[in-house]
Amino acid sequence: MNMKSQKLTIVGGGITGLSAAFYAQQSMPDAQITVLESSGFWGGVLQTESAEGYLIEHSADMFTTDPEAAIRICDRLGRSEELLQTIPIDDRAYVATDEAIHPVPRGLSLMLPSDLDSVLDSPLLTTGAKERFRAEEHIPPSEWSQDESLLSFATRRFGREIYETLIQPLVGGIYTADPEKLSMQATMARFVAMEKQHGSLIQAGRVAKGKTIQREASGARYGMFRAPKKGIGELVRWIIEALPKVEFKTDSIVKSVAKVESGWQITTRDAGSESPRELEADGLVLATSARVSGRLLQAVDAELAKDLNKIEAASSAVVILGIDRQQLDRDFSGYGIIVPSILNRDVIATSFGSNKFEGRAPDGKILVRCFIGGALRRELVELEDERLVEMAILELQRTVGFKGEPGLTRVIRWRNCMPQYHLGHRELVAGIEELAANHRGLELAGNSYRGVGIPACIESGALAVERLVNDLADV
Repeated sequence: MNMKSQKLTIVGGGITGLSAAFYAQQSMPDAQITVLESSGFWGGVLQTESAEGYLIEHSADMFTTDPEAAIRICDRLGRSEELLQTIPIDDRAYVATDEAIHPVPRGLSLMLPSDLDSVLDSPLLTTGAKERFRAEEHIPPSEWSQDESLLSFATRRFGREIYETLIQPLVGGIYTADPEKLSMQATMARFVAMEKQHGSLIQAGRVAKGKTIQREASGARYGMFRAPKKGIGELVRWIIEALPKVEFKTDSIVKSVAKVESGWQITTRDAGSESPRELEADGLVLATSARVSGRLLQAVDAELAKDLNKIEAASSAVVILGIDRQQLDRDFSGYGIIVPSILNRDVIATSFGSNKFEGRAPDGKILVRCFIGGALRRELVELEDERLVEMAILELQRTVGFKGEPGLTRVIRWRNCMPQYHLGHRELVAGIEELAANHRGLELAGNSYRGVGIPACIESGALAVERLVNDLADV
């Protein structure tokens, strides 16, 4: 088929859909590409706001260079020079206890310990927990081939206390998930592979250290993170500006999709209008949540729609505070504080954005973001703004001795935006992909399937386009 005649429609204007448009333009330069977004703005959850001298991120405030998908698209956009690295003053996370906060041991990357002394010297752990940690090296790997939950894997390897004190809050800050349901194979398969290859994660950490890999800061390798100088929203703008030939339509609500002789028919309705409009396309990328994709595909393939609807999503609220550094009773310069769920507090984690990147707050001020809700406390998201702000202030009082009132407050709610990778997720997604492959010119992409971070979403959009180009060329 002549690629010049191709029409491609992408549903969803988040980072996945925009990345799909970028790679489609590169692979199909003469194609007619349309991106439809139901809201009035681009970028999905990636929104940056400027207010009172603060640069406020509504969701993610940085991306990692490994996997490389995000840094790669910045390179291709010619924007790498506009990226910031994290401030290295105190490049680590802290863990809250009932009485205080303590740094996550150096060299501990989620469950991979590459500095045993740092773990064994940590005041976070009791003597018994440290003894159990050392014993991990002598615990044989599991012979199971089945998927295993984070709770099961972590307690089997390191015991209950280390799981509750360190591993659960570190992972919880990433996935906001129920650890009894969170799939190791779908989220942290590398640790499962390390266990099988090296016999223990302590031994795997020794091997990693022996290879002189980049030093891993507490909980995450912060030196591997980047952010645009003017915020994550810049990444969205860069992509759109690089695609002058692409037709971008906001406030365009997709009501249904259908297979037709020429490919796909997409029925849309503009916000505020009752009149439907129809588009036809050779290729269709649904860069929407699994639930939305399932609804759109119900009349096309009921079995595929049913499987898509099995992927649940959690909600969370982000409480943003602008405060004076002098309002803290200690000069806290860490990147953030994670809160173990065993403490039964309302805040999951606190991020100090102005400690991570330059230009996020006026001189003498601090930009703080508190995360509330998630799979374990989803009801909190529906509380009034004032109550959520109170929760955030209380957490700052407990952890860093905050006094007084914040100068700036914002409450952002993200409902059903964090997909839950439950046990069996990888097999479920493999089945979804197999069913979708039966429909020529259809691709699914987004954070519902094989990764939740910015790089994973960008990669998902790129791979969807790669498959689509091959599919449409295979006449």
